[in-house]
Amino acid sequence: MKDTLTGKSASAPALGLRERSKQDKLRRIKQAAREVFLEKGFDDATTREIAQRADVAIGTVFVYAADKRDLLMLIINNDLDAVNEKGEKALQSDLPLLEQLMKFFTLRYTYWAKEPPLSRAAVQETADFLAETTDKGKETSRFYARRSNISSMLTDLARQKQEAGKIANTAPPELIAGLIMTIYLTEVRRWLAQGTPKPAVGLARLRALLALAIQGLGPTGAEVPAIPTGKKPRAK
Repeated sequence: MKDTLTGKSASAPALGLRERSKQDKLRRIKQAAREVFLEKGFDDATTREIAQRADVAIGTVFVYAADKRDLLMLIINNDLDAVNEKGEKALQSDLPLLEQLMKFFTLRYTYWAKEPPLSRAAVQETADFLAETTDKGKETSRFYARRSNISSMLTDLARQKQEAGKIANTAPPELIAGLIMTIYLTEVRRWLAQGTPKPAVGLARLRALLALAIQGLGPTGAEVPAIPTGKKPRAK
């Protein structure tokens, strides 16, 4: 875009000194937190040491993050937003259900494998993402909201597959999404517990378990229970 008077390209308005200072502090805090978490491990790291490494007062750290867990989420949230955006597109393809799920989760395994120490802490600290707690910081709440968004996307996918007659409609789509998420959360923690988690190894096991979940344990017989629908029985 050009300035109508000078004919020169007009750039975005320069940030004020105060805003530049805030952004610089945020950058230093995020970098310091990443370094300390990787060097000391999440459990042994302290917010005081992170503040010292970032050359800010400890109170300044708490302006950006409520606690140590919130600092961890501050580091990874923007990255995971980008992963989710790509994953949502993967779920919109016309591939079979298993292939759609594998494309979606491959993005996450690839990301988690980049810095396993941070990934282990993030997955461990948020394993109870469905729990109703009130002590979440802003960044942790943002992480939890993303997990809920994933559940909604998987529910919509299951519903679409049922409506298209691709999978059985005997189970509520929310229950199917819950099963998929449970398998993923269990498997990603098991996989990350390895010394050097390799995506191909973890994804192979995830594929096998998801395939088993989609296939089921037929044939139908006396040992196959009915699936609860969550609906109240009609009064007779």
